[in-house]
Amino acid sequence: MTDTVDSIYDLFTLLGFREWTDENGSVVVELPLAPHITNHAGAIQGGFIATLVDTVAGRAVIGSLTERKMVVTSDMNIRYIRGVREGFARGTARVVHLGRRSAVIDVTVTEEPSGKLAVVATANFAIMDPPAGVTKDDVNAV
Repeated sequence: MTDTVDSIYDLFTLLGFREWTDENGSVVVELPLAPHITNHAGAIQGGFIATLVDTVAGRAVIGSLTERKMVVTSDMNIRYIRGVREGFARGTARVVHLGRRSAVIDVTVTEEPSGKLAVVATANFAIMDPPAGVTKDDVNAV
């Protein structure tokens, strides 16, 4: 592979992430099945699913903030139920707690278009003031 990744956004583009907010206000990110991200069983490799979980959860926190803050993942618990072997993985995030200093997000990942549950996860985030000199473009981004 000759592609280079200079920023996290280049990685998202390379992976093919698609993002939107659904009719319930939940953040949704999709990851299409592709040969460069599958394991020997033909499923999306677990590390890429973890990246999807972290991304959709982070986007949910950022979308819930009313002030200019920075968020960082403090931990994630991911339970892999089944592999995503067709179509795409759809991660949907729901904020279950949003405090001044922390947030807890529930994430489900389904295999689409079948709708089969593939992953359930919880991600915790620290919410903090950005360091001095950090611009708005550097904050509120996962």
